[in-house]
Amino acid sequence: MRQFAIQGRSQEPAIQSSHDDVTGLATRRHAEQRLAYQLARAAEQGTKVAVLHIDIDRLKEVNHSLGRPVGDACLRRVAQRVSEVVDVRGSVSRLDSDEMMAVLPDVAGMETVAPVVERLLERTRQPIELSGRTLFASCCIGVALYPDHGGTVTELMRHANLARRKAQARGSMRHCVFSPDMLEDGPDRVTLRCELRDALPRGEMALRYRPVICARSGQVVAVSAQPRWCSSRFGVLEAGRWWPAARDNDQLHDICAWVLARACRHACSWYEAGSGLRVVVGMPGEVVAGDMLAERVREVLADSGLPPGLLEIELTEGGLMQDPEHACTVLERLKAAGVQLSIAGFGKGPSILGHLGQFPIDTLKLDALFIDDCLDNPRRQAVIRSVIGMAHELGVRVAASEIGSRQQADFLREQGCDLLQGSLWSRMEYSDQAPEE
Repeated sequence: MRQFAIQGRSQEPAIQSSHDDVTGLATRRHAEQRLAYQLARAAEQGTKVAVLHIDIDRLKEVNHSLGRPVGDACLRRVAQRVSEVVDVRGSVSRLDSDEMMAVLPDVAGMETVAPVVERLLERTRQPIELSGRTLFASCCIGVALYPDHGGTVTELMRHANLARRKAQARGSMRHCVFSPDMLEDGPDRVTLRCELRDALPRGEMALRYRPVICARSGQVVAVSAQPRWCSSRFGVLEAGRWWPAARDNDQLHDICAWVLARACRHACSWYEAGSGLRVVVGMPGEVVAGDMLAERVREVLADSGLPPGLLEIELTEGGLMQDPEHACTVLERLKAAGVQLSIAGFGKGPSILGHLGQFPIDTLKLDALFIDDCLDNPRRQAVIRSVIGMAHELGVRVAASEIGSRQQADFLREQGCDLLQGSLWSRMEYSDQAPEE
């Protein structure tokens, strides 16, 4: 792979060459020095410089499930693809374990940068063949532009990082351009991570239950358990606000285990009261990538006394497609335990279509991107009808999330959608305490 050392120029300051051992890319310190020179040059010539903060999706999952050597090999492939797109027009460096920075000097504005960003998103989402496995490692990108979004190395790198976080909060394979309102967007990430470390021991985690509606009868048939952090410092934060910090802290397994146990204890109390409601618990790709999920589910069911058929484990399309062979084994073990299985975010990440016949799932949940304009977009409508027809042929239910209007619900019901969720039924949501052990 081509190593991106700084090309010496007579007018540039002498900088000791330093490159990352795994990727061959420039290190953070080297990149910061290079960026400082480019900003000074841009100031003299009246040009712009674009800083792209790139985060590789699901690299931690690869490291956890397949080992560091495979993770490093995957990282090298992604770094090579990023470097090929940026080419000689700019430079690429490695900032952290799964983060890189690309710098594009002498750009006219975002109209010049946008095509590069689109090519990066497209190139990095392509499958990676390693050791007989097919892996997917897309990216999220934040963009900051000199002098529009900052005048120093520190400002531009920080603002590109803020934009990257905003993009990541929207899902995988997204990008976002910095805007000043991001500076007021929630608590600082470092402080958030520090406070989150002790949230479970302090008893600050709680569950919010959201109804799942049968499209035909209009009755509640299940509830989805959503974790919330009731922080004494930051207030009540939904999972989307602190989930990346939990990932950074390596807390996902602990928090998911807590959610699973608490939701099952609570669901068992409904069962003992005569209710047949299922409880839906989501599991991220990092948990699916391990080998303990099925065993943990069996333990929790035994401890809580909840019948297995009243527990539904919800997994994401992207998480399953990180390693489809391993995912299929995990799903089969979960199915053998008697629980229901669903896939959320269908259509958002790497396509799972080729594996639907192999995965023993019960429910396929359409991503919100199909729902937003389903009333006005004929193409969306065609995709929805096709997915519902295909799923029903396989004996799989179809659910739709993020429904905000009665018109959307009516349309989806008419197309044969089985289950509905969203803000339309927000008045039926509630927070409650699980029974004490």
